[in-house]
Amino acid sequence: MTTIADLDCLTDKDEYPVCETGFFTWDIVANLLYSDGAVAEMFGLDATETASGLPVEAYISRIHPEDQPAAAKIIHHTILTQEPEHQSYRARRANGAFHQVMAFGRCFRDKNGIPSLYAGIILPLPEEAPTATPLLDHCLAAYDIALSEGNTAVADHILEALMDMNWKNTGCSRPN
Repeated sequence: MTTIADLDCLTDKDEYPVCETGFFTWDIVANLLYSDGAVAEMFGLDATETASGLPVEAYISRIHPEDQPAAAKIIHHTILTQEPEHQSYRARRANGAFHQVMAFGRCFRDKNGIPSLYAGIILPLPEEAPTATPLLDHCLAAYDIALSEGNTAVADHILEALMDMNWKNTGCSRPN
């Protein structure tokens, strides 16, 4: 069985050494986003500060200005609908250079139905990878739908198909 963690193997770590998947949790009520060192590196932030929580605006400000409106719209939609999201955008590293990342997230509500937590993963994309392809977008959307419906068997099959795709068309290479 393939798991979401196996998506990390879609990149060749020898060719693209900065491909560690990062994790985050946003406490919406306190407006503090906690993340690990991988996310801190992708956004050019201090890992000690991100582990202690920073306002979400600290991260949004590190997204390319052209990508910020679309990213904010998708995050807002996810908060309103509780539907899982996936998107790609350009994030600024500490050296000021932008690079493509792909983010997956979901909003959770408290027992009163108030949006409280937003958790997810972010992974860097290889430098020459396009932001997405229609096939990749649709497969990832189908994966999200299968998970949201609790159909892990279908989700596993979709993820297996993603692993078997010709990733060279997306700029990634499947390891041997």
